[in-house]
Amino acid sequence: MKYIIIPIIAFGLTLSMLFGIEYHCEGPERFPTYYGSPFIFMQESLGSSMEYYYSISGLALNTLVWSVLLLALRYGILKLIEIIRYKKALTICYKLAVALLLLFAFLNISMGYIGLGKGFNRNLNYWYWNFDQDAKDYQMECHGHWKFGSF
Repeated sequence: MKYIIIPIIAFGLTLSMLFGIEYHCEGPERFPTYYGSPFIFMQESLGSSMEYYYSISGLALNTLVWSVLLLALRYGILKLIEIIRYKKALTICYKLAVALLLLFAFLNISMGYIGLGKGFNRNLNYWYWNFDQDAKDYQMECHGHWKFGSF
């Protein structure tokens, strides 16, 4: 079951942008804002502030990164439970935290689905975006800034 729950929570953490990088570009053209967690996986639509386009490879890589971090955290917590004297209380807290994280993940997944942009091509939802090449083609200078707690 953990091999199903951990990627779901990781996917929800990716979409939440709880920890991530926001890329703003300056130059002669109007350019979308890109988001990474740590890999770029989402761009804001230029037509609507409530619509986002997703990179499938970026989502997969970010989910993989978050899954590895969550597996390491789970391993540490389970080792702590073995050492601690009050196993039952800590086990209940652990299961409650997992349930809350699952709820958080499903909320973020549903919000991502609501804001999902229509269409599938190089400038919309796509397998992979070459962010650096696009910025170079349009003579844009892009800077990333760490964001904590931005939804």
